[in-house]
Amino acid sequence: MRKVLVSGYYGFGNAGDEAILLAIVESLKKLNNNIKLTALSADPAMTEKLYGISAVSRTSPLQILKEIARADLVISGGGGLLQDVTSSRSIPYYLFIVYMAKKIGKKVMFYANGVGPVYRDINKRMIKLVGNMVDLITVRDENSKRELEKLGVTNPPLMVTADPAFVLDSVQDEEGFKILREQNIALDDSRVKVGVSLRPWNLNKSREVIAGACDYLIKTFNADIVFLPMQFPKDYDESLEVMKLMRGKAKILEKPLGPRELLWVTGRMDLIFGMRLHALIFGAMMGVPLVGLIYDPKVEHFLQRVNQISAGKPGDLDIVRLCHLLEETIRQKEERRRFLMEKKEELKNLAMENARLALDLLEGIR
Repeated sequence: MRKVLVSGYYGFGNAGDEAILLAIVESLKKLNNNIKLTALSADPAMTEKLYGISAVSRTSPLQILKEIARADLVISGGGGLLQDVTSSRSIPYYLFIVYMAKKIGKKVMFYANGVGPVYRDINKRMIKLVGNMVDLITVRDENSKRELEKLGVTNPPLMVTADPAFVLDSVQDEEGFKILREQNIALDDSRVKVGVSLRPWNLNKSREVIAGACDYLIKTFNADIVFLPMQFPKDYDESLEVMKLMRGKAKILEKPLGPRELLWVTGRMDLIFGMRLHALIFGAMMGVPLVGLIYDPKVEHFLQRVNQISAGKPGDLDIVRLCHLLEETIRQKEERRRFLMEKKEELKNLAMENARLALDLLEGIR
């Protein structure tokens, strides 16, 4: 039985990263069930319980080195691991794992990575050094490919695919409606339903603009506003701050949900207005029109790929323009929905391509 070690931002309760891990596991198992998967996780017990795989602590150097030594293939990804905006430690951490794997002769794949922005010179040099050592790189957008090429990563095969999450299915309606009841959320199908996904990012005065835009949708469309935290408690707390500034009433998910459950809830919306990349990806997967807030270039690149609306950077929001964009998107929702549903199959196939390429690497090992 071949062994695969998966390194990423897992076990922190971030629904987007958990969706990536679930998708990697499902994709590889679908193509070859005779492989043993192990993930590096901040909460190994929870990861094992949720995904039916092995997991070890991502902060234990001894355990990490043992798992690298046991693995036939080391996967780094997916997600935005190679950037130094949200953390200065991400790049050294993830590249050290890759470097050690290559030093002892293991096959290594960057799996649907998002790359950049990278500002520190030392991080740029590390990416060039270690990136040229790996066996295969797939990235989730064209900009990530350009960023790697600009950094001098030219040795491994480099392909643009799609975010791994596109292979996932949501829970069934019966379970989905049960989740809404448990969360005390009643949705009226006769009303426009707007899902809002925020994260802490120095929003400051933008909170008032976002709250005002939500109130405008309530007044104009009698909209149901539902806040969808992707990571507890950070996103939940940020959402509450905006809700306090609203005149109208909004709903919020009070408890964390897994990727499949959040995917289903997202699919009940008529519009997703959000910051979190995977809230927007979930919306696209379910054919829900998007208006994104660009806290990170990855959000803008995704919106461009699926031909959806950018509201600009959170710090630059204008209430009149934002309300206009949201209203226009709602009025054009059927047209935008059709485009997303046409795009979905293409992105799903590209997401599966990550797994096919990974298994090609694995099967080439003697």
